[in-house]
Amino acid sequence: MAAEGKKGEPKKRISDKERFNFIGFDVFPGEPKDLFKSDAEKSKHVDAVKAKRDTGEVIRDECKLLEERVSLFDRSVLTIACVVIIGALFVPWFSAYNVVVEEVHNEPIAAVVDSTIVDDSTSIAMSDSTSAMAQAEDSLALAAVTDESVSSEPEKKVQRNASGDEVLHGYVAKKKIHKEYDTMNGFSVLMSIGSVGGYVFSSGFILMVTGVLIILFVLACLAIPGYTLYGLYGMKGDPDKQALALKKVLRLNWVPVLLLGVAFIISFVGADYGFDNESVAHFSSFGDAYGPSVFMGSLSYGVAVSLGAFVLNALKGIEI
Repeated sequence: MAAEGKKGEPKKRISDKERFNFIGFDVFPGEPKDLFKSDAEKSKHVDAVKAKRDTGEVIRDECKLLEERVSLFDRSVLTIACVVIIGALFVPWFSAYNVVVEEVHNEPIAAVVDSTIVDDSTSIAMSDSTSAMAQAEDSLALAAVTDESVSSEPEKKVQRNASGDEVLHGYVAKKKIHKEYDTMNGFSVLMSIGSVGGYVFSSGFILMVTGVLIILFVLACLAIPGYTLYGLYGMKGDPDKQALALKKVLRLNWVPVLLLGVAFIISFVGADYGFDNESVAHFSSFGDAYGPSVFMGSLSYGVAVSLGAFVLNALKGIEI
């Protein structure tokens, strides 16, 4: 860098002292201090640098390039994630339920109607009585539907008690319902290809493709964690080459995420069942046709656990 002089004068160059002061945006303002406290300390440092250079090492100490790219903590996290993926195959992956109606029973209910008698105006009394009767019938209907069970229309019967009030009797037919769940773990998906797979692969095209994607997802839960563990502990070479190879292996953990994502997206297209759900599969949660609600409602926590572990491994691969 040179300073501009007056017109016709030669340019003045910056001195070494000025250059030293301005390196790093005035990192050394004023007079620079000596880097060493004594000549002995300087000689010791210079001898150490010469000895290191004679061995062929040219990288300074504590250089970031010398840090381990895959630390012990990273290896531990990746190992735990792989074990979790394999272990998730033993917990429920899919669930379905069937609505079961229990035995019907009759429950008696009653409502009292005030019979108002007016001597001078019979029509008003009849009107009041009719209104009271309607209110009593409404109370019966309300009592029939406030229970959590399924009720039919109550049977009504009118009687008078000793005081002359009309009593509206009724019997409500009530049905108790509950849901019975059935679950399937990851390994059962492979073992039930011949049974449940027959229903899936005899249905619409979208449901058939979804069945293939789910089977590939299950197989990925076995193959990819095993390959990842091999990349962590079985690959040979210097640490830098091992880290680069492991980075490629960890990228495969995005494949199961992609498989499940595609299965969810194509579920919006929907598909018809190739079987009679009422008589064959008899699961009420399946509904009349396959769609996104059936897909998401059938997934259990085993899929979520394995999917989360896959994402963790894939994100670790980005950090390497």
